[in-house]
Amino acid sequence: LNAPKGMALVKNTLWVSDLDEVTAIDIKTGKITKRIKIDGAGFLNDVAADAKGTVYVSDSKTKKVHKIENGKATVLLENLSGPNGLLVHNKELYVLDNGTFNKVSKDNKLQQLASGLEGHTDGIENVQGDEFIVSGWEGVIYYVKANGESQKLLDTRDQKINSADIGYDATNKIVYV
Repeated sequence: LNAPKGMALVKNTLWVSDLDEVTAIDIKTGKITKRIKIDGAGFLNDVAADAKGTVYVSDSKTKKVHKIENGKATVLLENLSGPNGLLVHNKELYVLDNGTFNKVSKDNKLQQLASGLEGHTDGIENVQGDEFIVSGWEGVIYYVKANGESQKLLDTRDQKINSADIGYDATNKIVYV
C-alpha cells in the first residue's frame, strides 16, 4: 500500500483507501485480492461499508463520496466542502463534511444533523440511538445528540495533539482516539 487511510471490514475482506484506489485484503491470508481504481481521485480518505457489502469512500481533495458495488465505483455525492469521516449505521450513510455532520437521504442529498464542529471533522462512531461521537483532526472530540446539539468532550488543539479517527467500545463505554 502507498498511503492507506480508512478501513472497513465486510465479512473476511478488509477494504482500505489508498490514495486513488480502494484495496480489498483477505483478512485470513493477508493477501490483496482486488484493487479498485477511482477515476480522478485526489485523496481517498475514510471508508465505510453496509451489510450488503457496498463500500463507500470519501475523497477529501475532489470533495466527493464514491460508492463501490459489485467491483464498480460510481460517484454518490459531489460538490461537498471537505468530506472525510463516513459511517453506515442502521442502513444509513453518515458523512462528516468540513464541520458538519450529515445523513445521506434516499435521493442522495445531505441532510445536516449538526454544524459548527471545528477542527476538520474526521471520525464518527455511534454511541446509542441517534447519538454519536465525532472527532476533529486538529484535536477536538464532540458528543452529538439526536437533536443536533453538540458538546465538546475533549479539546487538545492548544497542546497540538491531533485526534484523527476514533473507535468506540459500547460495552465498556470507552472512546479510543
